[in-house]
Amino acid sequence: MSNMVEIEVQDQFGAWHYYTSVTNNPSSIKLALQTAIKTQLASKSRRARAIDEKTGVLIDMLQG
Repeated sequence: MSNMVEIEVQDQFGAWHYYTSVTNNPSSIKLALQTAIKTQLASKSRRARAIDEKTGVLIDMLQG
């Protein structure tokens, strides 16, 4: 079983909110980040990040 990655989006006040979980696969993470940044919640900050579910380590971040 592969590790899961949590995708979070940042609201206009700087708080991070859970969006979804994806497998630890680079293409899955990239697609999830691109989708998350288009959500209403991320409309002001235009920031999304990928966090390892087990360790909490930042894997990737997208700012648009």
